[in-house]
Amino acid sequence: MLQFQRMDPINPIAGNPEAVSPSPQFSGSKKSGNHLAPILSSAIFVLLALGVIIFLFNQNQTLKKQIAGYQTTPAPEATTPAPTMLPEQPTVSSPTANSKVKSPLKVSGVVPDGWMFEGVFPIKLLDSEENVLAQTSAKETVTGSWQSGEPVEFTATLTFKTATGTGTLVLENDNPSGNPENTKTFEIPVVFSGNTACTLEAKICPDGSSVGRTGPNCEFAPCP
Repeated sequence: MLQFQRMDPINPIAGNPEAVSPSPQFSGSKKSGNHLAPILSSAIFVLLALGVIIFLFNQNQTLKKQIAGYQTTPAPEATTPAPTMLPEQPTVSSPTANSKVKSPLKVSGVVPDGWMFEGVFPIKLLDSEENVLAQTSAKETVTGSWQSGEPVEFTATLTFKTATGTGTLVLENDNPSGNPENTKTFEIPVVFSGNTACTLEAKICPDGSSVGRTGPNCEFAPCP
């Protein structure tokens, strides 16, 4: 006669030794899965951190290269040019020192700024005894150049009687103030040739004819 074993309705396994119990392998796999999730999370975090570090490192290198490219070569220090030294004394190009001169004597050269006033300055010729043989006003070569603040070119013509021996050509600055302390002179020694070349001036005589200068003193010849 068959016997039926009564099963517990609440726990069917109880009282049933043949009932299958949970597999131990299944339980172990579930526990391993629970431990694997934190490990994967940690690995992902480490990888992300390394990626961020590598990215920041590359950005830093790129920024350094850009900064190096923006650096400009420093401009050379500006040097102050040396001031131009203006001559303090006249320069006479003609006649030269100790050269032979005769009348009419043409003088040319350059005087410093301040020697002229209204474009002129005095010039005279002395003999060996410092007698004045001729005097006139030297004039600027270029009109208005005496106001330029630069050296000024000048010309002058001196007509004098026959002279021998030595003499002195004297240039004086124009001194409107008249104060002796403002007077400046420049001298050129010359040698008289003894022959006088008269100017080409002409004198009109009463009869309408003309006569020129002649003789050692360059006087006008008498009218006919």
